[in-house]
Parts: sequence; C-alpha cells; structure tokens
Amino acid sequence: MNKTVALVGRTNVGKSSIFNKLIKAKSSIVSSQEGLTRDMKTAELKYNNKTVQLVDTGGFYTSKDDNFEDLILIKAHEAIGTSDLILFIVDKKFGLSPFDKQLANILRKSGKEVTLVINKIDVKTTEGTEVFHELGFDTKLEISAEHNLNIDKLKQLIFDDVPDDEELSEKQIPKISVIGKPNVGKSSTVNALLDQDKMIVSDIAGTTIDSVDVKINYRSKEYLLIDTAGIRRKNKTIEKEEKFSVIKSLDSIEKSDLTLLMLDATNFLLEQDMKLIERTKDIGRSMVVVVNKIDLMTKAELKEMQEKINDESLLAGFPFALISATERKGFRTLFDYVYRVLGNSKMKISTNKLNKILASAKASKSIPYKGKFRPKIRYVHQGGRNPHVLTFHGNSLEKLEGSYVRFLGNYFHKKLNLLGTNLKLKFINSKNPYK
Repeated sequence: MNKTVALVGRTNVGKSSIFNKLIKAKSSIVSSQEGLTRDMKTAELKYNNKTVQLVDTGGFYTSKDDNFEDLILIKAHEAIGTSDLILFIVDKKFGLSPFDKQLANILRKSGKEVTLVINKIDVKTTEGTEVFHELGFDTKLEISAEHNLNIDKLKQLIFDDVPDDEELSEKQIPKISVIGKPNVGKSSTVNALLDQDKMIVSDIAGTTIDSVDVKINYRSKEYLLIDTAGIRRKNKTIEKEEKFSVIKSLDSIEKSDLTLLMLDATNFLLEQDMKLIERTKDIGRSMVVVVNKIDLMTKAELKEMQEKINDESLLAGFPFALISATERKGFRTLFDYVYRVLGNSKMKISTNKLNKILASAKASKSIPYKGKFRPKIRYVHQGGRNPHVLTFHGNSLEKLEGSYVRFLGNYFHKKLNLLGTNLKLKFINSKNPYK
C-alpha cells in the first residue's frame, strides 16, 4: 500500500501550486480566486523508484456564500483520516490566521504525522516566519512554490521513510476519461463504481471544475478514471478558470486510452452533446457512449431514444451502454464494452489483411475519376493506433473524391470490426523514379 500524503490548509495558501510543483504538471487549476479547488485531487508522485499518493484537498475555510463549504470541510477531514503524512500549508504573505489556529487544533487531535509548510517565503513582509511557531509543530519547512524554493527538500521529506516500489505498473493501467456536459452524472457514476463519495456530488451544475483521477478495480481489472469538469457552451464559459476547465477536459481525452461520453437520458442529444461528440471524434480516441438516468424513463421513451441513437450518423460504429448511476444498473454491460473497445484500440492489423480488404473494396466499388489522370491505390498499411491510421499509397490520390474516401473508411471499419474506435485515412502519392 502506497504512503498517502495530504496537502491541507485554508483557501488560497498555495496548496494547488505546491501540488503542481511536486508532480511537475499543471494538474490542478491554480488561481487567485478563493476556494477554487472544490474537490480532492489525487496523483501518484514518483521519486527514485518510490511512489506515494499525493492528495490536494479543497480549502478548509471558504467564503460564507460558498454552497460547498460544508462538503469541502467533510472531504478535508476524510483526507486527514486516510493520510499517513499531512502537509499543513500556511501563507507567510498573509500571516497567521485564526483559521490556521483552528485547523492546527484539528490536526493535533488527529494524531497523524504533520509537517508545517510555510509557503511564499519569497514575499517580503514586516514579520518573519516566527509568528507560525505558536501553531506548535516541531517539523517545519519554508518554501516558495512560485519560485521553486526548497521544493526538492519538501520532496525528500515526503519520501524519507518510503520503501522502494516492488513493481511500477501504472503505465499498464488503461486511462479512461469521463466527459459530458455539466450535471449529466459523471461524478455520480464514478462514485457508484468506487462505492464511496470521493467526488462532491450536487444538483448544482458544474460542481466539478477540475479533473479528478481515481483508480478502480472492476471484475479483477484495474482502470484509471479521469472524471473531467463538465463542458459548457462557449458563450457560457465566461470565467478564465472555466475556460481552463474546458481545455483540461479536452486534454484529458488526448491523454486517455478511451473516452466515456456521458449523455442524459432525460435531456438527450442536444446541440451541446453533438458538439462534444464531434470534438471527441476529432481527437480520435476510442469511445463508448454512456446514457445515464434511464431509471427516469418509461419503456416507450427508452424505445424512442434508441431509435434516435440508431438514426444519428455521428454515432455510427460506437457502442451504447444504458445505465442508472443512482440505482447502480448497467455497469456490467458498460465494462463489457470498455474491455472490448480497449482491445480494438490496441489491435495490430497485418498489412496482408489490409490489402485483401483493399482489393475487396475496389472490386465492390471502382474508383470514380474526372479528367485525364485516374487515381490509383497500390497498397495500404497501418500507420498508427488509437486512432487507427490507415496509410494508402498510390498515384494521383489527391484527386480521390470525398464520397469514395468516406466509402473506404466505412468499408474498412466494418470489415475490421473496430467497434468503438476511430479510423483515420492518410493518402501518400508515390514518387516518380524517372523525375
């Protein structure tokens, strides 16, 4: 079991900045807006063949107008309960806060190992760091996340008593991004799979504004689920943090092996859903479409919805799983699809097999042409996976009509039985050796 290290502190002391520096990625959303990290953010931190679980909690104290104050407080308490080491973050620039004193009392009562981390030491203030002595913690470290001061010392402190990993297998665990518009049930679905309320779930749209990674084990197979922020329409994405959330959601798709695109059965296939499907297909990752909230539908409504799915050309070739996160129904079918589609996305296709399909396609439908030069496809090979790239070689291929390119794409997808995967075609003209 990996050591768990939690970053705890009141809002805006720099927890997410420290988290980012430690894992060397802009993983949490960092902003001067108070209370921005609303959920627990986790990551595996590796150092010299050692691994710890790093947890960036939501701020302990938020503004009185924040609907999530009580929930954030509960989550931070949970992080303390499950942690082996607590990094208690305070802010030299702000100085000692009454909230810091209250939080220090909570941490002392927890009986856990606590290190006081004084952030923003690069800022000149009238008082030094001595003011924090009254919090009563023996182990302390002064750092600046912004200027990377003493971050290496902090890392050494974290890994001081951590044994070497027996086996590093994280790369082998499939990464699955969970995307959809706000309030479609992404976090509820992940919670149901985890069988615990790790995410903050609320009926307020947009509760999750950052990506949260969690590892699950379903039917003896491990998956890393990335529960992304809800993607809103552009004209409603006003604040820079929400714009960053949209970018991070699309970035999560890029980094994942498979995408679960979640739709709401009660508010189905709206314009926003279609745009999201287009963006996911453009990126090219494998996809399973998940329709949540079927418990709120009648049999007649479900039948009508299925017909709508079958008529939508954008969704051709992608499997559908109908689920109810609240009633925990449909997960077995969902993961049957996940297992199959992940296998399809990694498939190596022999050049011999591809060229047999090419010969069959050309026999089925001859290449149309206009003018003097007729396009000629000589052979095809696999040029990439997830998305699968088929590279065609020949002459005058720039003259291939769009309708024939679409025919080839559909023909190969069907013959290869690549359920849930994207197929991209690339055409390269052979060089003339006599030029």
